[in-house]
Amino acid sequence: MVFPVLAQMHKLLLTAMPDTLLLILWIAMAGAAGACLRYGVDRLMHKIFPTSLPVGILAVNLSGSFFIGVLFGLVASGSGMADVPEAGRIHPDYHTLWVILSVGFAGSYTTFSGWMVQTVELLEAGDAKDAFWNLALSIIPGLVLTLAGIQIGLRL
Repeated sequence: MVFPVLAQMHKLLLTAMPDTLLLILWIAMAGAAGACLRYGVDRLMHKIFPTSLPVGILAVNLSGSFFIGVLFGLVASGSGMADVPEAGRIHPDYHTLWVILSVGFAGSYTTFSGWMVQTVELLEAGDAKDAFWNLALSIIPGLVLTLAGIQIGLRL
């Protein structure tokens, strides 16, 4: 039952929506790159800073916040022009790039679920202080870095 459905979906993608299939492939490749980079950054941070605090995911989520901010600023309508009515929306010419890099790369690079699991693990281990810092050092700086990235991206 599943195989005929998959075959039909495959046929639809190849014939009726070739651009969609290509976009999905680009998203998958960007996602693979983001996942590999996430793993590398996580391992590197734990080697540099051996601590119970999940510094690897913290570094990934903060740098990902900055990246998505810069990317948004770069592809937003009216980049560099605060008085443009469409400022703050993805420019139609850059929508595909936005999807590939935000959904594919940044979506696999950053990790809310991993961050939450590590926070729960800290709480279950009785380390409420590191659990608190894991949350506090991610939320506020993540917001600040996203906003800073947007401003930088708008001016590039």
